[in-house]
Amino acid sequence: MKAWRESASVIIAARNGLKYNQKYDYDLLFLKRHEKANFAGAYVFPGGVIESADADIKWKRLYKNYGYDDNSFKTLIPNSKNRPKIFHSNDNELIREISLRISAIRETFEECGILLCNNCSKSASSSEITSFYVANDELTSWQKKVHSDPNEFYNMCEKLECYPNLWALHEWANWLTPTFFPASSRFDAAFFFTCLSEIPISKHDDGEINEIVWATPGDATKLKRSLPPPQLYELSTIAKYKSVDNLMQFAIERGKKGAELYLPVRVNLSDGAVHLLPGDSMYPEKVELYKFQILDKSPLTIEEFRSQSPQVHNRTEFTSKL
Repeated sequence: MKAWRESASVIIAARNGLKYNQKYDYDLLFLKRHEKANFAGAYVFPGGVIESADADIKWKRLYKNYGYDDNSFKTLIPNSKNRPKIFHSNDNELIREISLRISAIRETFEECGILLCNNCSKSASSSEITSFYVANDELTSWQKKVHSDPNEFYNMCEKLECYPNLWALHEWANWLTPTFFPASSRFDAAFFFTCLSEIPISKHDDGEINEIVWATPGDATKLKRSLPPPQLYELSTIAKYKSVDNLMQFAIERGKKGAELYLPVRVNLSDGAVHLLPGDSMYPEKVELYKFQILDKSPLTIEEFRSQSPQVHNRTEFTSKL
């Protein structure tokens, strides 16, 4: 069995017209996982496991029909020499900067019916976009087909005369599930960010999702007990931006630098736990990618542990045992 599975997700923000008495002019999309699905009851960003169909070279033929060539994809590659493992491409496949975006777009459509595609010749936008419209009678049918066979996503794009809008997705983060989870629950996940000009029509996949939630970052914090650590951490970053225009500019600049691998290291404490992240002054020099690793500082409280490392903090604190 592999040590983990690879996945791709997209954080979607949409303008909300500055709702009454709201501090934010945008909402974020969260999907509540079905009780029988992995991460039951959790609120997550749309996304899922990557498939070989997402990396098929034939996608280049589709893009060629709209005026794109190999040079068109160069802007997707960040200015970073040390790329995380998930972005290492395999032979005879699309580069990961393309295929991971296709994975995220496919999974988003499959889970909630939002299609991040375009149909214009070589005019894909890197700023905010609209969701590609699919008639309701076709929407459910295509969702089921794509869910059953990822290859159907390419067929759908051909049929609907559109293509995944890769340039609207900005590289955001890379999270690897900690080693204290079983291999079946570990994911190496690439996160992207995009912005929609308005909240689109959506329809969730009953097999995996039982609720679609649009919420401002402020309202989303009320879901924190149901947010997995990566979602909770990224929400804290996004919440600093009240304006979607400023958030979008931040995402564009962040994407140019490329993602850094975040592998949380858990520290058990007497009144809860802390997940240390790269950049924290207490983050271990040696981190286990495969072997079980938890640091036991249980005689200390969270506050006492915090006082021992006043220099730099990059961590998530949990005030009760997970």
